[in-house]
Amino acid sequence: MDLPEYSYWIIAGLAFVIAEFAVSGLVVIFFGIAALLVGSLKFLGLLDDTAWELTLFALTSLLLLVFVRRVINDKLMGNERPRGEGEADSAGLVGGRATVADAFNNGVGTVSYRGARWQAQCAQPLHPGDMVRITQHDGLWLTVEPWMPGPQTPPAE
Repeated sequence: MDLPEYSYWIIAGLAFVIAEFAVSGLVVIFFGIAALLVGSLKFLGLLDDTAWELTLFALTSLLLLVFVRRVINDKLMGNERPRGEGEADSAGLVGGRATVADAFNNGVGTVSYRGARWQAQCAQPLHPGDMVRITQHDGLWLTVEPWMPGPQTPPAE
C-alpha cells in the first residue's frame, strides 16, 4: 500500500498532537500544527518541493512556539490575582493558596505550597488542613491569612 506524500505530514502532525497529551508543556502540539499545515498545503497542491515543505514546517513551528505558546500558556495557567499586584514578589508566591501543614503556635507554623513546606506567620490561629492565602513573601518566610473566596485586597506595606 503506497501512501500519498501528504499523508506522511498528516500522520506526523496527528502523532505530535497526540504526543502533547503524554509530554505536557505546550511544545509538541505546535510541531503537530505545523505538520498538519504542511500536509494540508501539499494535499491542495500548493507545495511540491521537499525543501519548501521542511522550511515551512520549521518556520511555522518556530513562530508558533515563540509567539502563540506564551499567549496560550498565560490563558491556561492564569493567575488568581490581577496583574500589577505583588510586583515585588519575584517568586510569584503572593496571592497563592496554601494548606496549613502544622498548627500555628504563637503566630508561627508551617504551610504546604506547591509540594514544598514553608515557615509561615499569621496573627490568627490556624489548624492543619486550613486553607490560607499568601500575603507576603520575605526570604524563606511567608505571611499568610485565612483563605476567603473572592478577590482580596493587597496587603498594605
